[in-house]
Amino acid sequence: MNEHAPGWYEHEGERRYWDGSQWTHSSSAPAASPTPPPPPTPPAPLSAPPAASQVVPYAPTPVHGAGAPPFGAAQPPFGAAQPPFGAAQPPFGSPQPPYPGGLPAARKEPAIALLISFLIPGVGSMMNGDVGAGAGFLGLYIFGLVLVICLGWIIIGFIGLPMMLVAWGWGMYHAYQGAVDFNRRAGYQN
Repeated sequence: MNEHAPGWYEHEGERRYWDGSQWTHSSSAPAASPTPPPPPTPPAPLSAPPAASQVVPYAPTPVHGAGAPPFGAAQPPFGAAQPPFGAAQPPFGSPQPPYPGGLPAARKEPAIALLISFLIPGVGSMMNGDVGAGAGFLGLYIFGLVLVICLGWIIIGFIGLPMMLVAWGWGMYHAYQGAVDFNRRAGYQN
């Protein structure tokens, strides 16, 4: 077992990070003698975005504290494709890849949403995130049920029963299609 503490060490002619059990892929040039920074240059006017072949300088990732590893465990690989400066953004609402550290949206099961709406009209739509439509289906179903039970089958039953059946059937269809649409927007295959 190696007794060295985690930190930056000289290894095979370069400066590498030891995490306490193995050498990582993080490396840097050996520490050189401190030189004064060059004088700042005035920024160029922002009349046009830089050309695709123009080299744009960037600031290296800062190291926080003496001997500390770079902040964040997941860093993009060197040379990863980045959109060019000034490129058009995708339209609002289009599927986006998850950001580093972000969690992807959970897949919605259309069959479960349909089954829940079969048992309680509107709840399958609420599970898919469409609370307004789900509450509307549930309210319409309960209103039809009240008309049938409280006001009598003969007088109002011909209005309340069709209202209940429409809310029940349309609620099941809306729950199923809502789950399918959610999965398509999140990038899942059905």
